[in-house]
Amino acid sequence: MNIAETRQQLLEDIQHIRQTVSLEFKALSEAQLLWKPAPERWGILECLVHLNAASQYYTNQLKLKFSQTPIRSSATDFEMSFNGKMMLGFVDPASPRKIPSPGMFKPKPYHLDAPKVLERYFMILQDLENAIQSSEGVDWNQKIISPFTALLKFRLGDVFLFVVAHHQRHLNQAMRVKQESSFPR
Repeated sequence: MNIAETRQQLLEDIQHIRQTVSLEFKALSEAQLLWKPAPERWGILECLVHLNAASQYYTNQLKLKFSQTPIRSSATDFEMSFNGKMMLGFVDPASPRKIPSPGMFKPKPYHLDAPKVLERYFMILQDLENAIQSSEGVDWNQKIISPFTALLKFRLGDVFLFVVAHHQRHLNQAMRVKQESSFPR
């Protein structure tokens, strides 16, 4: 895939994600954000807490990569790694299959402070956007270590793609919560 086109698409996707969260969730009451369609299902705020936890690790890794001297490249194309393709398949927003969240990324009741969650969400999204913007001329094949095990590595480009897709997936989930007939109005 073409790096410049992919980078531009990812930046547009982040803008759309930011707008969706601002328009659809920012004005909701805390009760609405905390509401769950069923005890075993996540509410809107839990979706955002999960995204914060999962994305924070990767945005920290990206900041670290970019604070060091990033590996420069004149490459114009990028191919996802096997691991990246697998992860993208797990977080594909169009996939109907449910994938259990690892315990380290599951929302905890003490994380459910709506103003802090939303503030942190927008900060993480900005960090991700900054990293993608800074990636021009950078080797998208650089390795990023997985939070699950140091043995599992992804390419920089993989991380950009699956982190944005992960946001889209859970925003879709949060929108379905809001559209539930019993959602508090």
